Amino acid sequence: MKITSYSAPLKRGALAACMVVLLATPFVSASEESQRTLDDMVITASKRESSLDDFAGSISVKDGQFITDHEIKDLSELTLFIPNVYFKKTTSGDAFVSRGISTIDTSLFSPMGLYINDVSYPLSFMQNQLLTDVKRVEVLRGPQGTLYGRNSESGVINVVLEEPGDKLKATAGLSAGNYNTWCGEASVSGPVVKDTLYLGLSVTGRKTDGFIENEVTGKDDVADEETTAARGTLRWTPGERFELVATLDGLDQDKGISTLRLEDGPQASDRHKVRSSEEDRAEEEEVGGVIKMNWRADNAKFTSITSNRQFTREFTHDFDRTPAKLGTTDLDIDQDNWSQEFRIASEGEAPLSWLVGLFGFTEDLDTTMALNHVNPAMAKDRVTDSENDGYAIFGQATYRFTDKLKLTGGLRGEHATAEGTQTFTSIMGPVTFDEKLSETEWLPMASASYEIADNLTAYATCARGWLAGGFNYFSANSEETFGYEPEYTVNYETGLKATFFDRRLKADFSLFYIDIDDKQVREEVPGGGQGIWKFSNAGKAHSQGVELDLTALPLGNLEVFAGVGLSDTEIDTWQGTTGGMPFDYSGNSLPWAPEFTWNAGAAYYMTNGLYGIADVTGAGKQYFDAANTLKDDGYALVNLKMGYALGRFDISVYCKNIFDEEYATKKVKNMQGFTMVEDGEPLTFGLTLNWRL
Repeated sequence: MKITSYSAPLKRGALAACMVVLLATPFVSASEESQRTLDDMVITASKRESSLDDFAGSISVKDGQFITDHEIKDLSELTLFIPNVYFKKTTSGDAFVSRGISTIDTSLFSPMGLYINDVSYPLSFMQNQLLTDVKRVEVLRGPQGTLYGRNSESGVINVVLEEPGDKLKATAGLSAGNYNTWCGEASVSGPVVKDTLYLGLSVTGRKTDGFIENEVTGKDDVADEETTAARGTLRWTPGERFELVATLDGLDQDKGISTLRLEDGPQASDRHKVRSSEEDRAEEEEVGGVIKMNWRADNAKFTSITSNRQFTREFTHDFDRTPAKLGTTDLDIDQDNWSQEFRIASEGEAPLSWLVGLFGFTEDLDTTMALNHVNPAMAKDRVTDSENDGYAIFGQATYRFTDKLKLTGGLRGEHATAEGTQTFTSIMGPVTFDEKLSETEWLPMASASYEIADNLTAYATCARGWLAGGFNYFSANSEETFGYEPEYTVNYETGLKATFFDRRLKADFSLFYIDIDDKQVREEVPGGGQGIWKFSNAGKAHSQGVELDLTALPLGNLEVFAGVGLSDTEIDTWQGTTGGMPFDYSGNSLPWAPEFTWNAGAAYYMTNGLYGIADVTGAGKQYFDAANTLKDDGYALVNLKMGYALGRFDISVYCKNIFDEEYATKKVKNMQGFTMVEDGEPLTFGLTLNWRL
């Protein structure tokens, strides 16, 4: 396994984590100790209610209280606390990277699925969702193809929202920070008709000037953001056996995306400073509706989920990232997705538990991309219309042979079709080409778990995943460069789950090896010119590593946690070209795949209401290109929070990246061979006031 030494960031982060534990411990006396324990948790990651302790796989769960305590505002911040999960956050597209399995930089789809209340958020630009009124977030590592199907080849993030009930609940929060950052959120839920009809409402707003300055225009808010999101939930329970939950949500976001700077060359600039001649902007709108119905029989539960999600994104970006007014890249994305799932799951304590289901979806995805250049010979335009449809049948069953041994098996059959048409216009005139894709996949899984002792369980699992083929929306110029085929993973995994000291210490350990076949990659098109690439399927790659997740309640009101994930990726076979010359990528690491991720922290809650929280999150070396010429050496981000809880109110101050650690989130070469980079966030701080009914 290729592990590199990272002295300064690692030592600094480890020192901060150790200091907070040492400082907190002296304040704890024997009289203050309580019998708090790390209780088991009910999860729904397996599409049915089950025990977290009984889940035979690698999973991390963070509840709403953890999200609030650590000032986590969105999913990109949450992944910092999840071993072997990294969030690629760039202007070219977001993506979850689990166990080193990344995707093409400009791909619209991620190999890790995101589901919020059982509904898929399929596009990469949709995946950094705000976390408001969240009950818990379940992060599953490894392929989840049997239950979730396509585009879950590296894992699934399952977000479970709070639902209204008979108890009246209300929360409100307001925070203010540097860079003129403001964030407010509020929620209220409760009964409309007692024991029958319930309503929940939530709203979130966020505004910031951002931390990027344009040296050409003098503006210091070119990465600003204004976001408003709202959600309404109506829950109806006319009897004990039937439940209907209808949800409507929406998001509107306007932000500056002038974050890419030149690191070298005549137009180079320093960290968090750009030299763009254009006002780079992005506007996003998202609307979704879900109707979920549950019917309970004596020994089974029937569930129906009907959803529609619509998403639009428009952005303008400086073509060359210099003061010269050479042109812009304008991009529009318009997506409309409908899905329907039916499933029946057994209930009760029988030795055999089972689930079967049907799933179908249809999706229209249209894009327009224009390269507006002062030189007409360089100008290009692409208009793409595509439709994706699919259906699946799936099932999974678990049989408990003894009190200690249980076996699980599952299978999904999924058929998907895609039709796309693109009109590419250059100085040579327009050319139109189309492609039809059809795929039928079988996605099995099998696992076994054995309870070695009351507090120790071992498991082993094998599962197959699938990242669907698709279309090259933004860089094709012919039928040969337009479509590409699926990518596949097979995960072999074993692990241990343990609790110690009367459930005051919980440890989860996993060891995995993943075969990756037909890896989707981006390659040069010989003679294609600027902005022309093809997506193709390379030979093979693999990922191997370990994960360790620890949570402890060592003394009184002291909570301690730590996690580490090691992921060693390697391209086994891939012959391509770079700079017009043949190139063998074999032996290189996959891009956007940190060698390791880690986190540690402690929280101490005093009986008089005062509390303190410290944590550190980090990542190891990663490459940003398949040739392994562009890299970031790794980083450690130290965060602190101190607060006072008094009755229904909570006031706190926080500081993130307290040592102002410098790191890159993206590097790419331009046509002149100079390096462009996007910088990670600097030191931020603020004040938060929360209220809860």
